[in-house]
Amino acid sequence: MSAHDQSEPVPADTVPGVAPDGSAEPAPHRSGLDSKGRVKRTRASTAWAGAVALALAAALVVVLVVQNSDPVTVDFLWLSGDLPGAAALLIAAIAGALLVAVPAAVRITQLRRSLRRNG
Repeated sequence: MSAHDQSEPVPADTVPGVAPDGSAEPAPHRSGLDSKGRVKRTRASTAWAGAVALALAAALVVVLVVQNSDPVTVDFLWLSGDLPGAAALLIAAIAGALLVAVPAAVRITQLRRSLRRNG
């Protein structure tokens, strides 16, 4: 029989990753891979992904400012003023982010304090 003939069974002790009794052997540990064989995340890769995301966000802000430079009148409570449309949108976005981030930060602080006391 030739080496490529599939009709002959292959002994379990010659199949990589299979123990002689037929059970799966643990994969050998290789540098840079986690226990599931995926590439490990590193601080450098996280920083690189963050830098790319930040650059993309900055480019989008530049496009926003260039396309929305016409002045608009903004009235809020007793305040009124004219400012570029992009500035009004950015101020509204920042205010919305703070409206979410501040209570979230307070809650995270509460949970960490509770964990320190009880856990």
